[in-house]
Amino acid sequence: MKKAITLSIFSVFLVACASNDKVEVATDEPIQYMDLTSDDKKELIKEYWVVEKRQEPKYPIDAARKGLSGCVDLIVGINSDGRLGGYKVKKSYPEGVFDEHAAAALTHWKWVATEINSDKTPVLTSIQLDFMVSGSKNKTESENQCGYSHNLYL
Repeated sequence: MKKAITLSIFSVFLVACASNDKVEVATDEPIQYMDLTSDDKKELIKEYWVVEKRQEPKYPIDAARKGLSGCVDLIVGINSDGRLGGYKVKKSYPEGVFDEHAAAALTHWKWVATEINSDKTPVLTSIQLDFMVSGSKNKTESENQCGYSHNLYL
């Protein structure tokens, strides 16, 4: 009797599992970004998206110990939900030193669509994050490569 009950319950369980419909996940269409990365369109980002939440990048300990300053210029995708859709390092100085920290900070950023951008058009834009330390050993080179002045941040 116990075997019959156990077998019946097991059979019902198997039939229930077997009868589940397979759910096919549709692949998402690629996001169509408006490209605002060229120099003549950089300022247009303000017409579409405004930074609501910004997190400054952490300074790499090794770079601080070595007295390195620098920057990372990223091409950033802002999705229709106002979040980071992806990024690509366009330029960094010194190459590779600050890249991961810059990208990690951007994952916490949040943008809000402007009134003009009521349909929340996704955009590609360029964002440069600067890393400066007082007494920088590469002050002149970093200023030349990144286009900033250490004097602005004192």
